[in-house]
Amino acid sequence: MKIVLTLIPLLLLSACNADKLLDLSVPTRTPIQNSNPANCPKWNSGETIEIAKNTTIPKGCKYDKVTFTISKSDITFDCNGAELNGLGKIKRNEFYRRYKVAEVPRNTAFTISGSENNFLQNVTVKNCKVLFYINGFNISFGLNKTSHDDLKAGRNVAVLENYLRTLSPKNIRIENNEIIKSHKAGIFIQRYITDLIANKNTIDRASDMGMYLESGTQRITISNSIFSKNGDSTYNLEERKRKPRVRKREAIAVDSSAYNTIKNNKFVNNAGGAIFIYKNCYERYKEAEQLPRYQGSNFNLIENNSFSDEKKGVWIGSRQSRDLNNFKCGDPVIHIREKNSEKYYEDFAKNNRVINNTFDNTEKAVIVEDDNNTISNNRFRNTERKDIIIGTTGEVTDVHSVDGTVVRDNTFSSKPGVWLRFNPTGSVFSGNKPAVSVIESSK
Repeated sequence: MKIVLTLIPLLLLSACNADKLLDLSVPTRTPIQNSNPANCPKWNSGETIEIAKNTTIPKGCKYDKVTFTISKSDITFDCNGAELNGLGKIKRNEFYRRYKVAEVPRNTAFTISGSENNFLQNVTVKNCKVLFYINGFNISFGLNKTSHDDLKAGRNVAVLENYLRTLSPKNIRIENNEIIKSHKAGIFIQRYITDLIANKNTIDRASDMGMYLESGTQRITISNSIFSKNGDSTYNLEERKRKPRVRKREAIAVDSSAYNTIKNNKFVNNAGGAIFIYKNCYERYKEAEQLPRYQGSNFNLIENNSFSDEKKGVWIGSRQSRDLNNFKCGDPVIHIREKNSEKYYEDFAKNNRVINNTFDNTEKAVIVEDDNNTISNNRFRNTERKDIIIGTTGEVTDVHSVDGTVVRDNTFSSKPGVWLRFNPTGSVFSGNKPAVSVIESSK
């Protein structure tokens, strides 16, 4: 018997029909708000709700695919335990399984936005359970075209950035929320936001970072929160698919962000690591919307946190030893490895302090790749490789050797607890237990 296979020209099908034919995802349920108690607000699936006054959701309410926007000051939004589902399903699609067009996850649960023309302050969002959105929270600050163009051109930057920080949203509080399985970030804090507090939140299994601090942000406090199993995948908006990451991401990305406090948190088994501190190299600089990063990730305090089952605990200067050729950076190149056309850029992360933390079962607990950082009063247990690594990759060391690291009053998990690689200079050791011994290496 002859079997004839008929190939269906999928490229000629509409996206909806192709998805239906291939049964690419689990069906979306009837919006859960249809069965809410009678006293719940009547917010429909797919709706964007502008919040203009203090709001408390009644107990027992649940909503699918609803976005809340807040652009007025002096507002408290209390979910009171309400569940907000960005998919209208009970789980995300598996890796490589495309969402149907009608099923794509909602972009944000909460968008809190100010601008140069709209000063925003004193906004609190609390007691929410946020599931499956692309980003759980997006806190943003809109720039005027003149400011954008001046930043792009590098005109009067120091004065302009300080001025923008005076206009950016102030006293934004994100408190006691569960942010679960975001397709990208749990909380995304955009440029120039200052004096934000994220307290008592749980951020779990975000595909990208649990929390991202953008360029020019300052004085962000992240406290009393739990970050677990974030950073294992990415979500492609155009393809409508999640994919596993080759290079895993961290729980908190501190990108060109300074004077922040990260304290009293628990970090557990995040895919790439817990806290990475770095300065973006002005990626994709030719794109009109991209702006340079002028501020280094300096003067951050990481205090009284616990880290367990992490590949990397705290990585200061996390992109200093990384080939960024594919990032299409606009910053000056400090080293090119000719044979492979690899490009390295200075990663500004100075004067940070890692104090009184506990590192348990980490592969590499603390890595230091920039100058004048302090690692003190920490407790290291069951470290797989080294408690503290100081120094950056060999070729970069020829241009910028790591200098001035202070290591004092730590309790190491093993001896030697410190690895000096590629000849860092000016390291100071005192009061460590056992008394510090180091491995020095040029590799």
